[in-house]
Amino acid sequence: MTVLFRWIFAASLLRIAAITIAIVAVFMIAESFDKSRLIGQSMTLSLLAEYLILKIPFMISEFMPVIVLIASAIYITEISLHHELVAVRAAGVSMRVLIKPLLAAAVCAGIFTFAMGEWIEPMTNERRAHMERVYVEGKQPLRHGVQWLRDGEQMMRLVPLKEGLFALMLLETDAKGAWLKRVDSARAYYANGVWHLSNAYVSTPDEAKGIHIEELQEMQLATSISPKTVAPPSPRDMQWLELYGFTETLKSAGLDSDAYVFQLHRKIAAPLACLVMVILAYSLCGNMGSRVAANSKGLLFAIIIGLAFYVLSSTVVVLVTGGQLPVIYAAWWPNILFAGFAGYLLMKKEGY
Repeated sequence: MTVLFRWIFAASLLRIAAITIAIVAVFMIAESFDKSRLIGQSMTLSLLAEYLILKIPFMISEFMPVIVLIASAIYITEISLHHELVAVRAAGVSMRVLIKPLLAAAVCAGIFTFAMGEWIEPMTNERRAHMERVYVEGKQPLRHGVQWLRDGEQMMRLVPLKEGLFALMLLETDAKGAWLKRVDSARAYYANGVWHLSNAYVSTPDEAKGIHIEELQEMQLATSISPKTVAPPSPRDMQWLELYGFTETLKSAGLDSDAYVFQLHRKIAAPLACLVMVILAYSLCGNMGSRVAANSKGLLFAIIIGLAFYVLSSTVVVLVTGGQLPVIYAAWWPNILFAGFAGYLLMKKEGY
């Protein structure tokens, strides 16, 4: 690792950290003023503080590509204004050598974003969403009612009772739709991939009697349908492997999985967007001169493009939810679009 690499890498990381802290601080101040009107009504000072802290991981994950773009643009603008970029290029240092430490810093930011979404957000998002619904919007806590679900040739009706307990009815048919078995239980719970039923009544066809009913004190049913299928968590509340498995469960149960497939790809696309932002920043701000107007214009464009990236990324979430865009296409489209734009600008620069 060369001295030049360490110098650019450390400076880039420092600016990414500084911009992150600045954005979080602005958010905390803005949210404090906005939500302070609820103090004494639905919120207390301690609840407001908890809400603000819980929302920080969400904000960092959402804005990290934009943070990397602005931080990289600021750093490249600085070395352009101070003739450092001209000096290293005059010494024979290629663009590839210059951009490697910037990309390394972006990789660190992307790994941090992925780690935040994997281990921090799943612990904070559920409580934050509950607080937004109850204390901010003034609504009742979210409750889930009766649902019919499918697992292969089995149809299952689950009625939530109290936490962890359900009333369960299962109807099993053959490939032609003729019923083979019905199971009814007023009390069931799910553990380790198995439903545990108490006082279950099993009904099966009987040629002599028409129907045969058997009562079982205890019964077990192995199925991929779980309480999470009945009351599915938010896609952002799950880790990548858990999200992948849950997506397959929803598909096998015949349920809509678009939001979960989108988040599955978004968990990878968002960190990789940080690399695209570095190339875009260099394309906009890597000027071989100290003209303040040219450098300021590049920095201004970087900020505008960063906001456009955030708006587009937020828009595709709405379009996917409404079924107006293919899921995988929507997850990767902002990256593809801005990578193409960055590549075009980079090729237009002098010498490339």
